[in-house]
Amino acid sequence: MKIAKRLGLVAVAGGLLALAVALGLGGVGTASTPPDPVSCYCTKPALSLSQNNVYWESYAAYTDRILSVDFEVTNDSTNIANAHDMHVIGTVNTNGVVSTDMGRNINVVTAGECELFTMKYNVPSGVSSFRSEVHAETQDQCGNSYSYGGPMP
Repeated sequence: MKIAKRLGLVAVAGGLLALAVALGLGGVGTASTPPDPVSCYCTKPALSLSQNNVYWESYAAYTDRILSVDFEVTNDSTNIANAHDMHVIGTVNTNGVVSTDMGRNINVVTAGECELFTMKYNVPSGVSSFRSEVHAETQDQCGNSYSYGGPMP
């Protein structure tokens, strides 16, 4: 079963609950003065997050209680609002679960495309499910910063 919302989403798989973070091309007319492309795309990228896989990477990871969760971040922007330097800044987890690896920084998530990353969680013995609220940041082409998943508590 898989549930996806905008970053700050809830995703379910394998019984483990993980949360994991307009066209602006101008009008018609003469082609002598095209619009400034940079000013057209300085908008917040429309990012969504979905969970792909939940697994123990190895028997050693299982005995150490380090769970791997593969996520896919998708840029659903309908214009060229690319997400630059997208990275997870933290998580808020339930049931004593602690994030041990926030995954890689993603250089760019191009509009209409997706990128994969893996996060790791230390899951205490006896915990069969948990919720993880993923908080991420990115920038648009103009260097404006945006947060996803709400502010970190």
